[in-house]
Amino acid sequence: MSVQDHDSESSSTPATKRRRAPKGEMRRAALLDAATTVFAKDGYGAASMRDVAEIAGITTVGLLHHFPNKVSLLRALLDRRDQRVTEQFATLEMAPTLENFLAFVRMSMRFSVHDLRECQAAMMISVESLSEQHPAWPWYKEKFELTHAHAQAHLGSLVECGEIAAHVDVKLLATEIFAVMDGLQLQWLRDPEQVDVEAAFDAYLQRLAPAIRA
Repeated sequence: MSVQDHDSESSSTPATKRRRAPKGEMRRAALLDAATTVFAKDGYGAASMRDVAEIAGITTVGLLHHFPNKVSLLRALLDRRDQRVTEQFATLEMAPTLENFLAFVRMSMRFSVHDLRECQAAMMISVESLSEQHPAWPWYKEKFELTHAHAQAHLGSLVECGEIAAHVDVKLLATEIFAVMDGLQLQWLRDPEQVDVEAAFDAYLQRLAPAIRA
């Protein structure tokens, strides 16, 4: 196609416009990034809205225009975490095999540590939310129940189709896997240079697989 042909086609065909994020969305994302930094450093309880605003480069009044209080900021941050998890895993389809399950938990582990700041903020808030008075307590309780129920159901289906040995207690196994994942994240956050999360988790799964395979 010549340049002339291209120009002619362009004049007769409406140009496809690339959607740009509105300024409000971009500002909101920047504020949540700033909140992530502050929560990772100070946790939720000691976090200051003033510090969030300062990192984002706006006034505290400007921050309060988007998030009227610290609770609303926290909830928005948790909602964004939900959205990112959904985008990462919602369309994932897996045949019921042990190998696919192990690949899925490896992917989950990689997602959890893809960003040190986000991982640390999530772990800080998670620990704080062990108190029922914490605003994130319902969110983390719900996610705990959902993730454990999902993992147990998946493992149960692998037992039924003969991928995993019948004697395996799927509830205990799910708890063990999540405990290893949480523990590795804490060790990695303590010393990111020394702890290779993916290598350690892969070694654990390689030992686990033959122990539970039918």
